[in-house]
Amino acid sequence: MQGAESKKPGAIWLGIIAAVIAIGFVSSPAAQAKSPHALSGVQVAGGGAQWKLLVSMNLPLNVSGSKVRGKVSVSLPGHSWWGRWEALVHSGSLRLADRRRSFPFVAGVGIPAKLGRALARKGSRANAEASISYSQPTVSRTARRDAGSAVTQKGVRRAPAGRCETLPRLLLESPAARSRTVGYPVCGQPLNWRLVRVPDQGRVSTAARRLTFTRESGQRGADEFELAGYRKGRLLASQRIHVRVGSRAASEVSVVAFGDSVTAGFGYFGATGKPMRIGQLLDCKPGATTLNDACSSNSPTRNSSVGSKPTYLPDFGLSRNISWPAQWANQYGITDYENYAVTGSAPADWLPGGQFHPTLQKIESQDPDYILMTLGANPLLSDVLFNVDVMGCALESDLFGDFRQCVLDAFATVNLSSNMNQIFTELVQETSSNIVLMQYPLTIPSSALAYSATQLEQMEALLNEVIASEAAQVSTTRVTVVTPPRFNVGIDMEPMYPSKYSCSFLGYTVDGPSVQSTPTQDELEIDHPLSFCPGPEIGSPWVISGDTGIHPSAAGYFQMASQIPAPGS
Repeated sequence: MQGAESKKPGAIWLGIIAAVIAIGFVSSPAAQAKSPHALSGVQVAGGGAQWKLLVSMNLPLNVSGSKVRGKVSVSLPGHSWWGRWEALVHSGSLRLADRRRSFPFVAGVGIPAKLGRALARKGSRANAEASISYSQPTVSRTARRDAGSAVTQKGVRRAPAGRCETLPRLLLESPAARSRTVGYPVCGQPLNWRLVRVPDQGRVSTAARRLTFTRESGQRGADEFELAGYRKGRLLASQRIHVRVGSRAASEVSVVAFGDSVTAGFGYFGATGKPMRIGQLLDCKPGATTLNDACSSNSPTRNSSVGSKPTYLPDFGLSRNISWPAQWANQYGITDYENYAVTGSAPADWLPGGQFHPTLQKIESQDPDYILMTLGANPLLSDVLFNVDVMGCALESDLFGDFRQCVLDAFATVNLSSNMNQIFTELVQETSSNIVLMQYPLTIPSSALAYSATQLEQMEALLNEVIASEAAQVSTTRVTVVTPPRFNVGIDMEPMYPSKYSCSFLGYTVDGPSVQSTPTQDELEIDHPLSFCPGPEIGSPWVISGDTGIHPSAAGYFQMASQIPAPGS
């Protein structure tokens, strides 16, 4: 029977969890990844008056967005040349939960036309030496971690016709920068370039030797378009041109995040970008006292019982593009980024005397432009979602009466209001940062048997209400409260949310196509066979399955990040 008080999914996946406990599953540690080889070779490309050396490299993923410098020299009988170059390398289009270890980049280094023609004609008699250097991000603000490579080769061959330089990212980083003009990629042979994909927002105009990107009024963030290169009617190359539009240079913007699992991106292994499987939940679930940020997108740790302190990736998971802070930073090309969030942490952990207060003081001392956070759900709501009825409110049926008060009383037992107020007050007093508070999205896990879906939405709504209220009491100008888009459940969620959507041939209405985890959707369909509406309409679920449907997926974090105003707005 369909109704407002929905049955709570849980039996199937709870049984799977019990089976995992019974067999004592232990996940194997990730293999240590080898450092990717950097410099791979030099070729000559071009024609007419424009010639370049193509310096090919394969760089670690976390170097994307950084400057790479190099030197290259070539020598022919009776002729030699050398030059230095610098490029702001990029790894291409943004990818959710990027699993790559490295990315290719081909720098085009301009050379005299006479030398270019000589190399194309007598390349086998030439010698080339090239070197590159770059600084990888590191957790330490004072230390540099430099890397690079060199190559010496005999013979500088002409690049194949479709081998091209990688065009730099087009940056329009001030209100006065309305457009940017760039030449077409230089390739092994001159190609005829056509625009085959237009930008999502801006406009592109093409000319014989160059193209121009023009921003739309009010445009901010990432954009891209695609070119295709032809020779004698044959497609030989294609390249996507990446654009960053902002009101301030991304290199001048600093971002630091802290908080709990929703800020850390729990459920994804930072070292690989892969999502956690259900069989790995026991190893990943935070312990009662050990909080080491395991199985989070900003950490290399894969087991919650290993070590007593959090460890972080050199770039804090920025290149993986999973958590909502990372996705927001990547959207605007920000690389001065750190994410100190710890899965399982509660507000008290970040207050004076708490285990992470020194970290908060470190953040405050940095005084970044932006401080991003989600905090407050632990310890109560996290226990409820993992099937522990710590609130004791499940028997109350009046959502807006006794049940509401029971939840608020439970929040009071852990001093939620006063603890959050103290944190906001400290941040406002000790920094000049723009503080962005992301509220919690609605997730309905299949493991929370004690409560119905509408009760869970009431709990999360009250949690967000309390946290936002404390932020407003401290400062409405310094603290920006961001509400995630609704994570539809796919069933009738009255009276918490109007049911105006239907995909039922019988006309039953629901809150919208479900974006919940796959196991939750499976059980909701069993409990509501006539009215359940699966989803999402586009893309993958907004909630991961590996923890039975508690934390957002990379797709869900993308939706959350899209609600945050652009830097400088």
